[in-house]
Amino acid sequence: MRQILIVPLFLFFTSSTCFGQWPENYSPTYEETIQAYADIQKAHPSTTRLMEAGPTDSGKNLHLLVIDSKGSFDPQKIHSDNKVVCLIINGIHPGEPCGINASLDFARRKAENPSTDVVYVIVPIYNIGGALNRNSTLRVNQDGPTEYGFRGNARNLDLNRDFIKADSKNTRSLSQIYHTWNPHIFVDTHTSNGADYPAAMTLIHTFPEKLNPLQASLVTRDLVPQLYAGMEKRGEPMVPYVNTVGQTPESGLRAFTDLPRYSSGYVALFNTIGFMPEAHMLKPFGKRVEATLIFLNTLDEVLEAKKDLIIQLKKLADEETKTTKVFTTSWKLSGEADSIMFSGYRADSLPSEVTGKTRIRYNQSKPYSENIAYFKRHVPVRETLLAEAYLIPPGWTEVIDRLDENKIKYTLLKTDSVVNVRSTYIENYETQQNPYEGHYLHFNTTTVTRPQEITFPEGSIIIRTNQPGNRYLAHVFNPENDDSFFNWNYFDSMLSQKEYFSTYLFEDSAPEILRHNPTLKKVFEAKKSAEKDFAENANAQLDFIYKNSDHYEKSHKRMPIYAVSGK
Repeated sequence: MRQILIVPLFLFFTSSTCFGQWPENYSPTYEETIQAYADIQKAHPSTTRLMEAGPTDSGKNLHLLVIDSKGSFDPQKIHSDNKVVCLIINGIHPGEPCGINASLDFARRKAENPSTDVVYVIVPIYNIGGALNRNSTLRVNQDGPTEYGFRGNARNLDLNRDFIKADSKNTRSLSQIYHTWNPHIFVDTHTSNGADYPAAMTLIHTFPEKLNPLQASLVTRDLVPQLYAGMEKRGEPMVPYVNTVGQTPESGLRAFTDLPRYSSGYVALFNTIGFMPEAHMLKPFGKRVEATLIFLNTLDEVLEAKKDLIIQLKKLADEETKTTKVFTTSWKLSGEADSIMFSGYRADSLPSEVTGKTRIRYNQSKPYSENIAYFKRHVPVRETLLAEAYLIPPGWTEVIDRLDENKIKYTLLKTDSVVNVRSTYIENYETQQNPYEGHYLHFNTTTVTRPQEITFPEGSIIIRTNQPGNRYLAHVFNPENDDSFFNWNYFDSMLSQKEYFSTYLFEDSAPEILRHNPTLKKVFEAKKSAEKDFAENANAQLDFIYKNSDHYEKSHKRMPIYAVSGK
């Protein structure tokens, strides 16, 4: 990361929210935003530093502004001084720019009066390509601003689906930023979709069950209740993200299950507590900016108050992760609901002018406040047991690059070596019929493991599971997990069989194979007796014998991540 200096165009901030020289319904362009941050640095050089921090798919580098009361701007020193580090990113979806405006005003105010206990690292605009692609029409349901960016980045990727697969340069650069600063708290600002209701701010947070138990308790007993109370106190009541069970909120709400592909799900893999404030799209832009700014100010107050616990519990979680070998890596919402008070608007049913079918329209003249069901408890679906170590051959550079970007430590084999390992084979899987973020995702994956003796070439990497990234490894290495490297298609080449047999020739080989392998012959005859379709299918019978012989390639459907026991 390098410090940059930009000749400033001084901005006069006159309103309670950061519109400055701009109209209230205006969100600044990418160039205007970076210029405004440069002005903050010029005005407060001892407490702020604007840095370039890695490339993006747009061809422009990410920026980050660091606000540090002591002016060290050194991540290691900041952590050794026992300060909370809070990383804020804006414009991951540039069509939802309220966080861009609000964070700019928050940064200006914190630069004037920096916290002694909290260091803020702010990415002004994360999806630069999307921010450069400005329009006034594509957010059809949103109330302002007059212009805004586009959800897709310069490669048309939704960056909030990219944190594990890391197809974009944006994500790979942000991973470097994240691991350099190792934040205790992460904030990703958004605008919500969905129903109509009075609240201008909704909140998604890392669901506590996936965190270390001590951090989970901190989230549920302290941080989240204090955020809601602080917003209420400031006259900006907040509600959970409105993800409805049925058509309207009265049917109940469901908590968001943030898989590691999402920002808050990704940072939780490394014991960072994530918050995703989602301002309500139906509120005017100025109101959304104000609500986001109030959230950031409220969070600042909570972080100051809970500083010691936040730091202590992340340290404990990081240390515990190094020695943990079993992680829950898949979750689902429990059918057991809690009850929350929710203020909303009744929805009227009326015929559509377009389709003639029944549609709903929220009626703001019919407000209500009542208890509704809130499904927020997650229960485990799958656990992953880590091996003591893993071996990966050197040819799998895309995977090794992802490990590097996430600061996973490993050593290299110095010579070709024969190693006893447990290999994982893909038994069954399904594949989505439609592309999703540049991939045809696999799902419903099942595996089997087999002990094998394999020769690994010099340069193969050895990953020991005694490091803070253990939870990350558990998620990406087990093919059965939703966001595993396998399900994101990193190993699809292993699904293709490379060698086959010619039927007319193998008819001569198959009897010899059965004669020399009585056990296989017994299984083969039993299968013919038990399965009529198999007994009537000559090709299936030959294929069965072939795949259970030494002629069949052992690498077919074998994952190139091998488990090693012991030291």
